[in-house]
Amino acid sequence: MGFKGITPHFPLFLMVEPTNVCNLRCPACPTGSGKLNRPKRMMRFEEYKRIIDQVKNKVIGIALWNYGEPFLNKELLQMIKYTVKAGIHVTVSTNGEFFNSFDFCKQVVQSGLHSLIICLDGANQETLSKYRVGSDFNTIIEGIRLLLKAREILGSKTPEVELQFIVMKHNEHQRNRMKHLARELGVDIYTEKTVGLDPNDPDFQSMAKELLPRDLSFSRFCILEDGSFGIKGQVPNHCSWVYHTTVINSDGTVVPCCYDLYSKYVMGNVFEESLEIIWKSDKYQNFRKIVNTDRKSIPMCNVCPIDRMPLKEKHLLSHYLPIFRNRW
Repeated sequence: MGFKGITPHFPLFLMVEPTNVCNLRCPACPTGSGKLNRPKRMMRFEEYKRIIDQVKNKVIGIALWNYGEPFLNKELLQMIKYTVKAGIHVTVSTNGEFFNSFDFCKQVVQSGLHSLIICLDGANQETLSKYRVGSDFNTIIEGIRLLLKAREILGSKTPEVELQFIVMKHNEHQRNRMKHLARELGVDIYTEKTVGLDPNDPDFQSMAKELLPRDLSFSRFCILEDGSFGIKGQVPNHCSWVYHTTVINSDGTVVPCCYDLYSKYVMGNVFEESLEIIWKSDKYQNFRKIVNTDRKSIPMCNVCPIDRMPLKEKHLLSHYLPIFRNRW
């Protein structure tokens, strides 16, 4: 799926951001905390359609999210339908606040969406709202039930519904309750995820102290000799991601990784030139060379756990591995 020094002619996977706007205020998220430096924007369907027309028959899977809540984009279902029609596997990650009517849930199922990740970081309202500020526990739970009911009535196997729980200090005591809740709801998959924090953020140490679980074995971070927090592992001079995946922001800018929170490594704009030209450009190739020779010199790479440590969680690309195996 990509080897050091060998660049495939086209990425296999895309992360496309329908919007960088969110209805919640999660403190460690650059959107929720107000630190994201990009203007708020909804990608239009016609813009998205042009992307799909470029990547059809080349890309295997698309993750429709990044730094925003996808369902705030009123054209999201249209985007999903067009992606499915193009034969591309599509996954959406959501905070789960929008499945508040049976009719809408039917539309989600009928869109052909393959996989849906619903983020729920607490087994009750009090715990959930400590991080997902502005979230409503009952709305999410009832929405999951409505969605699964709509899927059953329509006789569909999709979307595969995954309930995702980010383990933090204030909710780690609810891990067993969350597993029980997932079984009771009847979701297809339950996953636990380590919390991601940016060590380059001036507030990192205070956020780490507040959010990291007491059991740091389920964490990307450790306590250093001086008592401060740091990320586990060493930065390797390679990264599989830059050879098979790229990220397209809501404004069309192409960045090599979702850890480029502030678009410091823009490779081009897909609204202005083709993705293939951007992917093969000297700028992108030079970036890959730096990754292969001095990855730690890139600040965002010092934050990223990819190829750095064995993650105790489901990897994003695992959604697409069955499709990859079936085609090759």
